[in-house]
Amino acid sequence: MILMNLLKSVFNFEVERRLLIACIFLVTISCSNADQSSDKPVIDQSLIMVDNLLWDLELLQKVPEFEYLDSTSKVREILFKGPEYRGASTKVFAYYSNPDILKTGKNQGNKFPGVVLISGGSQPAMSEWVERWAHEGYAAITCDYGNTRMSEECGPVPNSLEERLAEIYDSISNGPKAVRAYRTAAISILAHTLLLNFPEVEKDKTAVTGISWGGFQTCIVSGIDNRFKAAAPVYGCTFHDEIRFKKYFDNMTKEDKALWMNKIDPKNYLIYSQCPTLFINGNNDGCFDIVPFNKTTKLIPEQNRYLRITPNMGHDHPVGWRPREIALFFNSIFMGGVPLPKITDIKKTASTINFTYKCAVSLKTAHFYYSNDTLNINANRIWKSIPAKIFEGEIECPYPKEGFHLGFLYSTDVMDLGISSELIIN
Repeated sequence: MILMNLLKSVFNFEVERRLLIACIFLVTISCSNADQSSDKPVIDQSLIMVDNLLWDLELLQKVPEFEYLDSTSKVREILFKGPEYRGASTKVFAYYSNPDILKTGKNQGNKFPGVVLISGGSQPAMSEWVERWAHEGYAAITCDYGNTRMSEECGPVPNSLEERLAEIYDSISNGPKAVRAYRTAAISILAHTLLLNFPEVEKDKTAVTGISWGGFQTCIVSGIDNRFKAAAPVYGCTFHDEIRFKKYFDNMTKEDKALWMNKIDPKNYLIYSQCPTLFINGNNDGCFDIVPFNKTTKLIPEQNRYLRITPNMGHDHPVGWRPREIALFFNSIFMGGVPLPKITDIKKTASTINFTYKCAVSLKTAHFYYSNDTLNINANRIWKSIPAKIFEGEIECPYPKEGFHLGFLYSTDVMDLGISSELIIN
């Protein structure tokens, strides 16, 4: 009897043990499936082949603590936990809105594509920029990247425009993570993570665009945050040691310049971009020269590359966000809109320059802009133009009689959208 009871106890124990293992297995599978079914995209770090990447992408994908400072206006004010600065925690001020908030004052259960907006070096967060994108049909967020509100808990407190611009460069003597480009990129990725956490945002339809210094930052962020599905840097480019507007850069030591170029310059990161990108700049820009800009565009595959070198484009925030091409470019990717025209090939002969193109609607105008001015700086370079003839799938212009050193084709379609060829350098 004792033996029978002992055997029975062993049997019951074994049954209970197996049931426990089975339960643990089912719970594990359930959790695993739950993780796999999550609709939040994650950064594929295997695509970013950089040793000792400055940014902790795992940390930046965790939804930051945040609070609404204003939850009733058509453009909301948010404060969220930012990246550390010299060992201290920081907070980031941001503006956010979407089409429902803009129209009704609250979310209505609709879903929208999202966009992260990165402002220039001296600019505060701009609510009107967010409002414009909400009018375009997007959930939009932008931040006070330079702490222009001068809050002690939000990182470095610049006392003037000169200090805001100088800190972009001279702080590298304290290490790459002290540089504003590191913090701006980190803040932009955190803002993206926060945006993706909002239920009204379509998780696989987010883009990033930035102006001037923000365009420079867009080249970094779109390379390392491959959750973005489209990008549009305006003005800003890589190869910072080649641009004209670099007096602060030139003031650094040789060692600091090398460190800055190896760790900060977007040339190290844009090459890993996975998304279609629209590059916009003017041929006479006073901050980002046309030659390094053109080199920048070639860091990503041709099929993802769209250009608008704009004749005589000014350099400012209203000017930089004004191009309708940006929203229509994003719409073509996220909403099935009409794609932008695209120059696909260039061939030169002794008498003509021929461009092949793709366009969903008819082209209306085409001009070839060229310059032989090798003496003036980019902002003062003298350009000329000649009209080109538009045919089905091809544009032809006569080769300038005096030849040219730099040249590009600029064309508009019947919707008045402008695109250009890449820069031709002879």
